[in-house]
Amino acid sequence: MRRAVPFVVAFLSATSALAQGLGMGPLPGPGLVQQQGQPPPVSAFPTDVLREPEDQMRAKGLKECKVGDRVLASHEGRWMSAQVIEVNEAAQYPCKVHLIGRPPTSDTAFSAWMLRPETERP
Repeated sequence: MRRAVPFVVAFLSATSALAQGLGMGPLPGPGLVQQQGQPPPVSAFPTDVLREPEDQMRAKGLKECKVGDRVLASHEGRWMSAQVIEVNEAAQYPCKVHLIGRPPTSDTAFSAWMLRPETERP
C-alpha cells in the first residue's frame, strides 16, 4: 500500500503536466465546464442577481458629485438615500456619502458613476 501512494501522486502530476504541455491549460474543476452557446454559470449568492452590470451602472450613474448633493447609493443590495459629505478628487472613490438614517460608521466612499440622482428610483 505504501508503494501505491507515490505512484498515484506521480501519475496525477504527469497527467496535469501533459495537459498543460499540450496547450490545454489547467483542467477545470467539476461544474465549471461551460458548453458552447450556453449562458455562464449562475452565482451561488442570491444578491448577485440584483446587481447591475458595470456598464449599465456607468450609463445611469452621476458624472460628478458635490458636497451636499442628495443621491441614491447601493448598500447591501438596496438603493438608499444618501448625502455627499466629502469629495476627494485624488482618491480612487472620491465621493464619500452618509446614508440617511444610518450611523456615521456606515459612511462609504463611491465613484460618482456608482451613485444615482435621488429623483430616480431604481
